[in-house]
Amino acid sequence: MPSKSRIEFQVGDEVMYAAAASVRYGTIVRVIGAGTAQMVEVEFEDGKRELKKASDRALRLLRRKMTEEARPEIRDREVEEVRRSEIRRR
Repeated sequence: MPSKSRIEFQVGDEVMYAAAASVRYGTIVRVIGAGTAQMVEVEFEDGKRELKKASDRALRLLRRKMTEEARPEIRDREVEEVRRSEIRRR
């Protein structure tokens, strides 16, 4: 049976950790190692930090850290109006 592709966690990723009686949400603050030996340090909402194996099935990626090029461009209506008026003048 083919092995499941592993997720490479990155600093800033938002994750959840499913414990026996609860679910904890947090952010990755440090990545140690690579590949199958990768471990991550997670800072949970309550401020506690814990090291978890990246291969732990209870650890799930919720959202990747937004990078500069992936952020949507914020548009200003006034700037758009000036651009349009400049284009019309030409």
